[in-house]
Amino acid sequence: MSRHILSKKDYRAFMEKLEKFNIDGTSMANIEVETNKKNEVYYFSGKPIFYNGIPTLYLINYLKVKTYNVTVDNGAVPHIMNGSNLFAPGIIEMDMNIKKGDMVFIKNSEGLYIAIGKANEDSDVIMANKKGEAVEILHYLNDRIMKEF
Repeated sequence: MSRHILSKKDYRAFMEKLEKFNIDGTSMANIEVETNKKNEVYYFSGKPIFYNGIPTLYLINYLKVKTYNVTVDNGAVPHIMNGSNLFAPGIIEMDMNIKKGDMVFIKNSEGLYIAIGKANEDSDVIMANKKGEAVEILHYLNDRIMKEF
């Protein structure tokens, strides 16, 4: 497995990947990529920022994204930290532009991003019903991705 700095062409392609998640990564330079048969990992300042097509919490906490945010109450945090999906009653606030299948960025009430997931319904449906599983968790603090790095 070798790590190298992205070429200008690859850097532009990576920025396009970030834009798909509504993330502005233009403040980052000298991004490195490391690939092998199982993984593709992008690094910025030695920290993994993109892992197999998913932005990491290192990236989200560094850039503080402005859209697709979900804020959870303190009761939901321990469950998310154990890998449980997010249920609607634990949501305090949610970006109302979120659609079913969108990648969302979950933060605690203090503003620290603790997980990344995929919305199971549109935000208006989730907030109106306040029942059931709202977000499938893909990456969270202290998961295997965080432990690997």
